[in-house]
Amino acid sequence: MHLEVIGGDGDKTEITFFLVVILEVVRTLPATARALLMAAAVSCAAAGITGCSGGTASSAPPVRTDPAPSAPGSPAQDGNPQALARAAYLGMWQAYVVAARTADYQATSLDHYAAGGALSTLTHALYQEHQEGEVSLGQPVLHPAVSLVKGSGGDVTQADVTDCADSSHWLDYHDGKPVAGQDLRSRRIVAWLQPFDGTWKVTYLNVGLAGTC
Repeated sequence: MHLEVIGGDGDKTEITFFLVVILEVVRTLPATARALLMAAAVSCAAAGITGCSGGTASSAPPVRTDPAPSAPGSPAQDGNPQALARAAYLGMWQAYVVAARTADYQATSLDHYAAGGALSTLTHALYQEHQEGEVSLGQPVLHPAVSLVKGSGGDVTQADVTDCADSSHWLDYHDGKPVAGQDLRSRRIVAWLQPFDGTWKVTYLNVGLAGTC
C-alpha cells in the first residue's frame, strides 16, 4: 500500500512507519477483521496530515456520490437517547453484515447508520473483500454498552459505545469454502455516535485485534 503525503518529510516518515506496522500486524487476520483494520488505518493516517491519496485506482472504492449528511449536532429525535444510539449502532452492524454477504461496497443501507470516517471505514473494508473475492457469512454477537456525552447546554451531543464482539459464527469464505486460519477470539470495538437531523449515526469506528476482550 502506498500513500502520497502532501506535507513535511517528518509526516511522511511517520505515516509510512505506521502503515508498515499495521500491515505486519494484520497480515494473518481473517478478511473481515483485516479489511476493517486496514480501512481504519488508512483513514487515521490520512486524518493526521494535510492530504493524501491512494496509490492505485484499485486500492480504494469509487467515490460515493450520495449527498453529504448535515453537520452533526442537530437535536436528536425524541425518545431515550441511549436506546436510540444503541439501536443505531446495532443497525449499522446489521447493515454491514448483510452487505458483507456479497461484499457489496456500494450498499446504501450503511448510510442510514454511519457517516464520516465510520462510513468510509466500512465502505473500504467491503471493497477490500470485493477485491479479494471473499464474503462474510453468519452473524456476529454484539454486547454494546452506551454512555452519553452532554454539551455545555445540557443536551446530549454524543454517544460513546464500547463493545466486545464475538465473530466466531461470522466467517470469511472464498469460492464457497471457509478461509483457513481464522482467529475466532473476541474483539474490542469502540464507536462514537452523533445526531444528524435527529437521527443517530456512527461517526467513528475502531475494531480491535482478536483477543482484545
